[in-house]
Amino acid sequence: RALLEAALDAPDEVDEEEEGLEVKVEDQKSLSVGIIGAPNAGKSALTNFMVGTQVAAVSRKTNTTTHEVLGVMTKGDTQICFFDTPGLMLKKSGYPARDIKARIESAWNSVNLYDVLIIIFDVHRHLTRPDSRVIRLIERIGSEPNTKQKRILCMNKVDLIEKKKDLLKVSEQFKDLQGYERVFMISGLKGSGVKDLSAYLMEQATERPWDEDPFTMSEEVMKNISLEVVRERLLDHVHQEIPYEIDHQLVDWKDLRDGSLRIEQQFLTQKESQRKILVGKNGSKIGYVL
Repeated sequence: RALLEAALDAPDEVDEEEEGLEVKVEDQKSLSVGIIGAPNAGKSALTNFMVGTQVAAVSRKTNTTTHEVLGVMTKGDTQICFFDTPGLMLKKSGYPARDIKARIESAWNSVNLYDVLIIIFDVHRHLTRPDSRVIRLIERIGSEPNTKQKRILCMNKVDLIEKKKDLLKVSEQFKDLQGYERVFMISGLKGSGVKDLSAYLMEQATERPWDEDPFTMSEEVMKNISLEVVRERLLDHVHQEIPYEIDHQLVDWKDLRDGSLRIEQQFLTQKESQRKILVGKNGSKIGYVL
């Protein structure tokens, strides 16, 4: 019921910590958090909300994230690094689904590398269109214990549930699930329930130096964000399988004398027909994307 109350509450407001205060290395605490789940479960939306800025593309299309994305949240003496991973699924055989790209295999191989592993799933889809592959994923992760890692289950998109009593039904279904420390009901997009999740993660941090400079966003991170922003618009405006078959690359990143930044990116298509669809008549489609 406490979970339900948190889900019913208004979106949490992120606590503002004092900025500009330097924390001594010996006082620093760190935590690495991996976020996994089926495609379109809301991993990227949760990552962006926790970090407080867009670091990952968010789209209604599945398989939006094609590589591991890093987001960093620093509060007080604690720094948490979130790793948003590509969507994972299990076939009926119980084994990971194969993909023509190595990204899925890479995501599976990295599961045990994090201090905390968040398994997130779309509770609204679970209630309306249950997917047995998602259940297998949740059970598979819970059945493979790792004494060096804590695993938590996040029921996401609670804001889409009209009858809140349905959330209790789902909570009842997973109450005896093995291998999970905690279960949270959240809305990664709107922030409901995220404050409790954030507090829990802060408690798990251990004393060790931070991995990232909290006051300066590295050029590498900014480059990744620029690619993610454009990729999100590509997914929103170009349909069918074309966005997934396009090779999207950063070509140039240059600080100009007037203080502005010039970013050049390129799309490499596999077919001439894909290029025509991407560009559109008189460049109309590519204009929407960029």
